Amino acid sequence: MRYLIILMFSSCLFLLSCKGTKDGVKVNEKPKAEVKLNEFGMPILLEYTPTFIDLGEMKRGEKRDLVFDYLNISPDTVVIEVVSACSCTETEFTVREMAPGESGKILLTFDSGPKEKSETIDVDIILANTDPKNGYPIVDRVQFKYDLLPGDE
Repeated sequence: MRYLIILMFSSCLFLLSCKGTKDGVKVNEKPKAEVKLNEFGMPILLEYTPTFIDLGEMKRGEKRDLVFDYLNISPDTVVIEVVSACSCTETEFTVREMAPGESGKILLTFDSGPKEKSETIDVDIILANTDPKNGYPIVDRVQFKYDLLPGDE
């Protein structure tokens, strides 16, 4: 009889400890927000608008200005450290700490003068923030393309 009471008591404790969980998560506990990853498998901290610009047809030697807006969608402060594109593209951005919800602009001036063919240009954005998985700086990318008109020298 004594063993039966101990067995029933143990069973009740086991059932009570399982109650309040579903799929290993406590019922009252909020699930952690899913971290979205960019094309490099790194956390997305900034949202860019647009992410791709088509400049259309250009004569060789023509210059165009482009703007990529960005918004800090992370819960952390974000700092853009470097914006890098081909040597035919001038970049301008502000290096500052951006609190969650703050926004800014990346300004580019593209010069098609040194180009000989149509291309899609990568603009790499390197953050001071690091990927928690590997400790490397987080890298983002936006792009633009142009169609070089033939025979323009």
